[in-house]
Amino acid sequence: MRLNGIIQELGLNREAVLSELVYDGKLQTARLLAQKLGLPMDEFVDGFVFNIVRDGLCMGTVAYNDYRVNDSAWISIWTLNKKWCSAKILKQIFGVAFDALKCRRINALICCDNLSSISLAKRCGFVEEGKMHAYYQNGKDAYVLGMLRDDCKFLKGKEKKNV
Repeated sequence: MRLNGIIQELGLNREAVLSELVYDGKLQTARLLAQKLGLPMDEFVDGFVFNIVRDGLCMGTVAYNDYRVNDSAWISIWTLNKKWCSAKILKQIFGVAFDALKCRRINALICCDNLSSISLAKRCGFVEEGKMHAYYQNGKDAYVLGMLRDDCKFLKGKEKKNV
């Protein structure tokens, strides 16, 4: 099921705005996301892409790809600056995955060198589940992380003000 159907089920229109997450139904920012993350664009064609908007400015992009109905999705986030992150935005990001998309788990790949993203992911509730050696074209390794809905710190009322 594509997100268009889910948006219609929720009674929202195609240009639905979820507070600070703006649905990119035309995948206009997916190309930028794919380029910045070094991933092929076709990974996002059947995915769902949202722009992260804060104070009226686009701060980055979050995508859910390889979505399996009532099962799981892979999450990718790319940002322009570190001020994108707030408890409110994280609650919305995980709310889309777990509530709107009905995922029971979400997965992430993070470059082993990206210590700040690994730290943030773990503070949100992700658990390191493995390592993919030489995953990226530049030969760098990636950690595989996963999070079940019950482990998400932003959907259980445990939000922290300073993430």
